[in-house]
Amino acid sequence: MSPTTPRPSIEEKIAGGDESYDLEAQTRSYEGLNSTSAIDTWSRSFLDRLEESPVIQKFLSYPAPGSLELKSTSWLDGVRGVAALGVYIFHTMGIWASLIPAWHADTHQNNIFQLPLIRTIFVSGGAAVAVFFAVSGYVLTYKSLKWMRTGKKDKIYPAVASSMFRRGFRLYLPPVVLTFCEMIATRFGFTPPLNFSFVAEPTLSAQFVDWLKDMHGFINPLYTFQTAMQGIIVHPKYDAVLWTIPIEFWGSFVLYTLLLLLVRIPSNRLRMLSVAIYAILSMKMGSWNIFCFSSGMLIADFNLDQEESNTVPSLDRPSRFRLIWTTIFAVAFYAAGFPALVYDEAKQNPMPGFEVLRAIIPMELAMEDHSRFIWSLSGVALLASISQLPIKGMFETNFCQYLGKISFSLYLVHEFCLILFGLRFSKLLMAVTGVVPKSGTLMYWIVCAVWFWTFTAVVCALAAQVEKRVDAPSVRFARALERRCLKVYKSMW
Repeated sequence: MSPTTPRPSIEEKIAGGDESYDLEAQTRSYEGLNSTSAIDTWSRSFLDRLEESPVIQKFLSYPAPGSLELKSTSWLDGVRGVAALGVYIFHTMGIWASLIPAWHADTHQNNIFQLPLIRTIFVSGGAAVAVFFAVSGYVLTYKSLKWMRTGKKDKIYPAVASSMFRRGFRLYLPPVVLTFCEMIATRFGFTPPLNFSFVAEPTLSAQFVDWLKDMHGFINPLYTFQTAMQGIIVHPKYDAVLWTIPIEFWGSFVLYTLLLLLVRIPSNRLRMLSVAIYAILSMKMGSWNIFCFSSGMLIADFNLDQEESNTVPSLDRPSRFRLIWTTIFAVAFYAAGFPALVYDEAKQNPMPGFEVLRAIIPMELAMEDHSRFIWSLSGVALLASISQLPIKGMFETNFCQYLGKISFSLYLVHEFCLILFGLRFSKLLMAVTGVVPKSGTLMYWIVCAVWFWTFTAVVCALAAQVEKRVDAPSVRFARALERRCLKVYKSMW
């Protein structure tokens, strides 16, 4: 990925009210996190100065320290942002080294970045997609689940109806704008194709018609239902990375349907059991994506149960099962780097460090890539364990919140930027320094680091502008259109 996935806005309001998905805003206090070590003091001082820099704030649209109002669910934005960064690293590192196969899978796979644990940082795009979907499951159901628990079930039906109406606009408008730009850029030779099967049409008008046809197949729910529900990857012609969008759309509707079906179940535990069974059955059918969405819903309900019983873990009152949750997080982080099995040879070649995980995968599942069984479990386990550990506070920092804000836009634009100017920039740096491509020398990785940080700064700046000028307006447009339609409907009756 990812893959991704689109960012369902946590700030998005529910129709008919001013309440947002971020409930009960509260500012977190972090006493006890301060360290007295010289290294830590220096690093904090350096990061503080960096965050306070007007240049950084202006160029990246970075929030000034102390300007954010944290809410009870703000950590989810941070998790989504870090997952988006994982997808970004996965794709950008691909032009510098082949890291997807396992370390020592054959004689050519000997890069240190392919080692277990290390590879999670660089090659965890698949698990990041699972995290995206699980976070969506959490965010899209949190408010309604809370209403179920507080006896305000009458609010759920109009809220779900509103979300259903706006969801398509929220997810598809930004990709439509992006792919139009990609179509123009590719048609006039500014970039190579972003998909493997792209063939330019003879004229601009023919290219435009071809783009419309591709967008129709990309957006029309009648075309995408079967593949999206099964989690099958279908690469759009004008940007292969956007395969997650239809899956996100249908996953959202599965969640809305579950809310409507379960709203009248009087027992919270019975509702949670029903969602858990549904998640397991979804995985059994090979729908790894639906497993992630419904598991995110289950985690949200579990956290709400903790809120009701006043057992939410905190720095002052850590979970009684902290050791267990820490172990789950460590194992899930390790498993997030599991190599892809989409190629037949990957199922047979050696996989040092991952042989046990490969052995437990039920290969009879109807999946294109059986690695998604591990990645899905990993993504869900990461989200669940983060919600129970002090590490949750890390995702409420300015940096993670910034990543969360631009996460959808970063996901949308990074591949286009990579093709548009990232590849040229890397070739320029290697030509200037005389570094041989794919040489793997120390100088090669120094050039890689220079390229990465420079390119990342530019892409984040562009993503912030896309979030401001495309992503956020698409949310406002959907709300305005809904209000207009409701006004027309009421005038008729």
